[in-house]
Amino acid sequence: MGAWLLVAFLVPVTFMMHGFWRLQDSAQIHVQQAMFAKNVSMLGAALLLTQFGAGPVSVERDNS
Repeated sequence: MGAWLLVAFLVPVTFMMHGFWRLQDSAQIHVQQAMFAKNVSMLGAALLLTQFGAGPVSVERDNS
C-alpha cells in the first residue's frame, strides 16, 4: 500500500515541480533534469515494490 501511495505522489509531483522543458536558463535546466531523473528512478523503484514486495527486509516476513 505504501508503495502505491509513493507512486500516486511521485507522478504528479515529478511533472509539476521539475518541468525542465519550461525553463530558459541552461543551469536551471540541468538541475531540473537531474531532479526529474531522480524522481523517475524513485518511481521505478516504487513500482517494483508494488509488484514484488519488500522481500526479506519486510516487516511482515515470517520469522519461523
